Amino acid sequence: MEWLWAGFGMGLLGSFHCAGMCGPIALALPFNATNRLSHLTGNVIYQFGRITTYAFIGLLFGFLGRGFSLAGIQQPLSIGLGIFMILLVVLPKLFNTHKSPRFLQIAIQKVKKGLGTFLRKRGYFALYTTGILNGLLPCGLVYMALLGAIGIGDPLMSSAFMTFFGLGTFPMMFAIAFTGNFLSVKWRTLFNKAVPYFVVVLGIVFILRGVGIGIKYLSPPDKALQINQTEECH
Repeated sequence: MEWLWAGFGMGLLGSFHCAGMCGPIALALPFNATNRLSHLTGNVIYQFGRITTYAFIGLLFGFLGRGFSLAGIQQPLSIGLGIFMILLVVLPKLFNTHKSPRFLQIAIQKVKKGLGTFLRKRGYFALYTTGILNGLLPCGLVYMALLGAIGIGDPLMSSAFMTFFGLGTFPMMFAIAFTGNFLSVKWRTLFNKAVPYFVVVLGIVFILRGVGIGIKYLSPPDKALQINQTEECH
């Protein structure tokens, strides 16, 4: 359960970053401005389109993490992911020079083209599809969350983690789409500064989980070590 709240907290803090990145899309949504209830319903449907994407890719990355777990390298992976998350925050310039593969650039262009098409359409299906496509756009915060999904190593739990991450972004993105940009640049900047600290804390949690020093819920003991100790007792 602690992973779900970690995902929610990451999404909640990160949503202030989303306000700047995805806010323009939310403000461009073709809502029915003359009908408040229709506007509200359409907004919720759009938001759940985004969350659907997060849940699905969380499931996929959970299977990837499960593969590492079955290979017996879940704990080293957890430590490695934790270190990587901290390095992304402490030394971001090391990773800013990386260029996306050609196939990924083509995929992103297709997603953007699809977004442009559905933003010109009306109706709940168009709004839900827009949300799905919005969730596929490149986002450093989502990438961070997906590192967490891999580290969890359980497809269903990883999907739930990403679902709660999406739910954490819901209040901010819903408010922007419903009432417009209501937070000043000063407040958005303030909350954005808090995101790296949260990512570092999450990275430390992954490291502790991988080390397995026996802290209940946070760092369960290494199973291999437990088995060895049990054999010694016999």
